[in-house]
Amino acid sequence: MPNKIKEMNKFARIGLYLGIAIVAFFVLPFLSWLIGEESFTATSNADFCAGCHSMEPFVLANADNHHGGNNDVGIKASCTACHLPHDNSANYLYTKARTGLHDVWVENFGNPEEIDWLAKTEHREEFVYDSGCMTCHVELEAATNDTEEHQRYFAGETTSKCVTCHEEVGHSNLKKHLLRNKYSQ
Repeated sequence: MPNKIKEMNKFARIGLYLGIAIVAFFVLPFLSWLIGEESFTATSNADFCAGCHSMEPFVLANADNHHGGNNDVGIKASCTACHLPHDNSANYLYTKARTGLHDVWVENFGNPEEIDWLAKTEHREEFVYDSGCMTCHVELEAATNDTEEHQRYFAGETTSKCVTCHEEVGHSNLKKHLLRNKYSQ
């Protein structure tokens, strides 16, 4: 092949190298981005999360909630809007991969029926990220300046997280759905 390239005229070689450069620097990165973006979108919604039987009560409770689309304006937050960090892309990707692999492992090789999901709701701060809340509620600090707990939060004077006070945000009637699921088995 190298001899054939040398035998090509100057303009044909330039065209060949230019074609290779376009594929290498534009087409391949674009395809990588497109595949990645579509993969993240496809694995970020309630339909995907409901694929695991153990997530059904959470998806049902989310559908009851205004964050899950039960509102008059048609706004709907994806699961990853709350359950992944939004502080930087690397942390987002790492956490998505780590939690996704963990959940797939537990669902397929563990025993999710033995997990005490009600007890886990008491540790909700470990599963919901304030950076996700603040991505949508960007004007919250200015809008709630008269609320003492929000003032303490934004001043960094408390270790409370958004879901410490807003227990059922994103999942209305979660305990009801968890109990129904537990006793219907």
